[in-house]
Amino acid sequence: MASGISEKVESSDSLFVISRARLPWLLIGLIGGILGAYVIGFFEHQLKENAVMATFIPLILAMGGNVGVQSSAIIVQSLANNTLNYESIFKKLFKELLVALFNGFICASIALIFCWVTRSDFYLALTIGVSLVAVFTYAGLFGTFVPLILNKYKIDPALATGPFITTTNDIIGLLIYFLIGMALYF
Repeated sequence: MASGISEKVESSDSLFVISRARLPWLLIGLIGGILGAYVIGFFEHQLKENAVMATFIPLILAMGGNVGVQSSAIIVQSLANNTLNYESIFKKLFKELLVALFNGFICASIALIFCWVTRSDFYLALTIGVSLVAVFTYAGLFGTFVPLILNKYKIDPALATGPFITTTNDIIGLLIYFLIGMALYF
């Protein structure tokens, strides 16, 4: 359902119809990927000094994307079931914040210990741990807001949330990671 398709298509539709339905969301991902490359390029000097930071970029991006998609799935489900009102929005937002923090601390602790043991570098491990908590928090909150905003503007959140979340989480996740790296590691 959240495959990034903007209109109903059937496997028997023409190549043009299928492509037209998918391409807008793929272009959002492409633009996000290009912007993410620019973020990495902006921190190129720091990466040259501490290349090991690059090895953890996939971890930061994957975890942020997963958290964002999980949070958005709860909201999309509530929207589909018409069980969301203003009071429950704040409750869900607060709950998603707590879940993101809780899960962030658990995953960050595991990653911190793994990194510290395998790399023998406490500051790199601390950078990874703090970055994960921050990325989890951002992604959880953003994943909650995106479907609400899309729904308000009459864009089907079940279809459009995924591309917005993954693209934005990648860009912001990289910024968070490198800025925390600058503060703690570089």
